[in-house]
Amino acid sequence: MGVNQRPIASRLRTLVLSSFAYLVVPLSALMTGPLLARSLGPEGRGLMAALLAPLALANVLFTFGVPDALTYFVGGGRIGSRRAIEIALAGGVLCAAVGYAALRLSESYLFRHQPEWIPTFNLLLLTLPVTLVFSALRGIVQGHQEFSRINSERVSAVVVRLLPLAILAGLDRLTAVNAVWLSVASGACASLFLLPGIQTDSIAPRQSQSVRQPVGPVAQYAGAAALATFGGLVVMRLDQVLMISLTTAPELAFYAVAASISELPLTVVAASRDLAFSLSAERADPQIVARFCRLTLLTIGLVCFAAALATPQLLPLLFGKAFSPAIAMTEVLFAGTVGRAVTAVVGVGLMTTGSTWLRSGIQVAGALLTALLLFVLVPHWGGMGAALVTSVTYTVLAAASLMVYLPSTRLTLSDYLIPTATDLRDLRSMFGRVLQRLKQVVP
Repeated sequence: MGVNQRPIASRLRTLVLSSFAYLVVPLSALMTGPLLARSLGPEGRGLMAALLAPLALANVLFTFGVPDALTYFVGGGRIGSRRAIEIALAGGVLCAAVGYAALRLSESYLFRHQPEWIPTFNLLLLTLPVTLVFSALRGIVQGHQEFSRINSERVSAVVVRLLPLAILAGLDRLTAVNAVWLSVASGACASLFLLPGIQTDSIAPRQSQSVRQPVGPVAQYAGAAALATFGGLVVMRLDQVLMISLTTAPELAFYAVAASISELPLTVVAASRDLAFSLSAERADPQIVARFCRLTLLTIGLVCFAAALATPQLLPLLFGKAFSPAIAMTEVLFAGTVGRAVTAVVGVGLMTTGSTWLRSGIQVAGALLTALLLFVLVPHWGGMGAALVTSVTYTVLAAASLMVYLPSTRLTLSDYLIPTATDLRDLRSMFGRVLQRLKQVVP
């Protein structure tokens, strides 16, 4: 039975609007990136990346699948809001404690060449309880498809961070350390936008609160999701974390700049993944995943092609000639974005059709491949080695995800990869409507 096209089309308009909110984060990197690069230089920018990379990994890796589990159970009406909030608070604190202990144990290895950075890093670790609790609460809001609040959080984080950075740079007071603290503080402040959504009737309980739903099913689902998250995040974030001890600070700075630029097209992937997951939690239909995959690939392909052509001219102009080594790294990372898009969207299908553990196995295998290749290539090729590892790994993960998912869907490979005429018309129509709205807002 086919997908109900009208409600899906309506949700896809939400996808486009959400993509603009996701786009704000990497776009801010294009605004703050040149500012940070020119103010801090390769050495200072490398220090900033070294301090933030482990935190970025921890703030997703050590959620242990709790946000995804809450999105699934709340989105399908399987658990009440009050119980979900209790799980979010308790789970967030517990995850933070485990994450803090793990990073304290590993910091001597990560910063073995720069031990003077450890005291600052230890202070940054104290922010984990705040960020991980809000991450769990975000899963509840997403489960109720309150995307406007999540979008407000993303946009406000950029605004809160950008202005102080610009002021400090103008006063010649911008350092790597205060830039790191501004990044962490802006994210925490922006998360406050989620709180009104949790208190409103829009996410009221869908079932009686007289019965306290058991934590067991939520924990079981979270465990499976956590394993997949572990694999996915190792592929996505471990590169910069391992580079702290495997290469120099300037080389890490070049790669950090390349990674921030290459994340621009990934905004569509993130928005597609979130919306497809919420929608599939209501109705397990492989055609939903197939359509999101086709639309995502179409958009990603166009954006990556244009960005790859523009990078050799724009990157030195924006960041300075000192960061020219990042050009080739950026182009290689763009090539890996296609595989990353397929992996993210098809992974949603595996999660919502009872194959969460299969998805987890694929991601863990990808993580092992990533770690092995990083240790082999990064000491010799630096950032370029890390870029090659990332692109190869995502290509392998995409192929493996499709091989596992396709047999259970009764669809063909072309249903997931080849856009249809209807897709092209819908995408053009959606972007047309968004542009009309923007014209109404912007004179």
